[in-house]
Amino acid sequence: MSSLPTSSRLMSLRERTEIPVVGDDGSHIDPSNSCSPRRSLSNSSRGYERASRGLTRVASASSALSLVSNPNLSLLDSELQVVEDCKEFPVVVVVVGASGDLARKKTLPALFSLFYHNLLPLSFAVVGYARSKLSVEEFRSSVSSNLVCRVGDRECCEAKTRAFLERCFYFSGQYGSLEDWLNFDRWLSEDIEPRMNQSDIATRGARRAPGRLFYLAIPPSVFAETLRSISRGAMAPEELGAWTRVIVEKPFGRDSESYMALRDLVAECFPEEALYRIDHYVGKPLVANLTTLRLGNFVFDALWNRHCIESVQVVFKEDFGVEGRAGYFDAYGIIRDILQNHLLQVLSIIAMDPPASPHAADINEAKLRLLYDIKPLHAKDFIIGQYDRYRSERGVPKDSCTATFAACVVQIDNERWRGVPFVMLAGKALDERKVYVKVAFHETPNHTFIPEELRDKRNTFYIEIQPRPAVELSFITKTPDLEGRVVQTKLDLVYNESFSAEAQDMPDAYERLISDAIVGDRTLFISDAQISRAWELFDPALKELERDPPVQPVIYPYGSKGPILPETLIKKYMAGRMQD
Repeated sequence: MSSLPTSSRLMSLRERTEIPVVGDDGSHIDPSNSCSPRRSLSNSSRGYERASRGLTRVASASSALSLVSNPNLSLLDSELQVVEDCKEFPVVVVVVGASGDLARKKTLPALFSLFYHNLLPLSFAVVGYARSKLSVEEFRSSVSSNLVCRVGDRECCEAKTRAFLERCFYFSGQYGSLEDWLNFDRWLSEDIEPRMNQSDIATRGARRAPGRLFYLAIPPSVFAETLRSISRGAMAPEELGAWTRVIVEKPFGRDSESYMALRDLVAECFPEEALYRIDHYVGKPLVANLTTLRLGNFVFDALWNRHCIESVQVVFKEDFGVEGRAGYFDAYGIIRDILQNHLLQVLSIIAMDPPASPHAADINEAKLRLLYDIKPLHAKDFIIGQYDRYRSERGVPKDSCTATFAACVVQIDNERWRGVPFVMLAGKALDERKVYVKVAFHETPNHTFIPEELRDKRNTFYIEIQPRPAVELSFITKTPDLEGRVVQTKLDLVYNESFSAEAQDMPDAYERLISDAIVGDRTLFISDAQISRAWELFDPALKELERDPPVQPVIYPYGSKGPILPETLIKKYMAGRMQD
């Protein structure tokens, strides 16, 4: 088992020295006027009180750390209140790769939804940057074709759409061209940002330089050159107290070596605190709520260990194939695409020890410690498969051995979880579309009140992440009629039913994460240390599976349950432990 990272790697951001910002006239800028203002939070049940929260700030422009994040935001803070506190601080969201599918289908619609629900700053602009030669009118038309209002938002949809499109602009340039980014910066500073200062925000107080949030919706092959050019030619003016932040999408490399190379190049351009690595699964409502659900309820927290829990499943199932993503998918496969990031992040939230506080730094520290307790994975830990039509998909080589299905048993070597199998399973072209976590408790030692046919049943805690966010607890009981049969039933909390009003306005994962980046909340974003450790865990298995010749996947029928069920994998693991 690898040793834990050094204490400096795990240092909480709140332990950094706080240095006041100095304005361009040499005067001190009060942190209370920052985009992430001082606020108080009390938690009477724990006697926990935090007041006078200030941002970590650095005066020196060379440090590149002006307002890049706010470590004092908490998981318990009201997101609406945080957004409201930042309303008067202007921002330019630059969508790099704005003509691509990700930007058109996810990023730009998420920004529109935030605008529709008054969750963006009063003064903002959305600027598309891409290589395609488009006029502003053509860009706005492209954006408009993908904007959809929720069912409850239809009344003002047309007016809101027009207002949003008026804030959208476009600039054509090469991603790695410093000259193009310098021209972009000049255009932004001399044309777009002055318009923002003439808007309604100007009446609210002194002129402020807008922060700049760059959303990289581009292939990872151009990350480094793009970030290098942005850092040299398009940063927000720190001397005016403006911040620059960057959202980066996965994949973060193909293995440890490629990730480290990418990380080193990125680190030359931006500090870690300015990078917001997005994993949209962490932003899904139920995943974002897992920490509170688990740690805020004694009934779960007290049972969350190997003495009470027999196994845990983290499962991702899709009922369709690669659907136009064959080029990307065949180069990465299901392990890199789903297990190494989405499912590992969910597992780390489920299994981590309680964080020291609800702040981002402490939550990320707890997740990282858990990742270092996981034993590295090898080929023998995996069952891999490929659906029978995969090699007929356009763009897939006829002899491809890329896995479209993978399942493995993760072993956590710590006092809480030693001996408990954690199964991660992901597959395409299966029998249903569903993502869930299933926690199975140990068999009850007292069989007196359980008929023999139910003795193999377990109490289970089931969390459905999609498509129907829900939480279910199964248990044994008797029917209320005179027959009095002993049956297994469940208590459930279905989000769309229990929170019917709130569910009408449930935010998309991208909406939540973009909003968090604007206010500087890194709680739901992935740290460098977590990604580095994730690759360390999967590298041995990937190298063994992809050796020459590669391990052949099990072929399974399109629409089936796949080569193996998670329950079967658990039984095989348990049988192997008994033989050992």
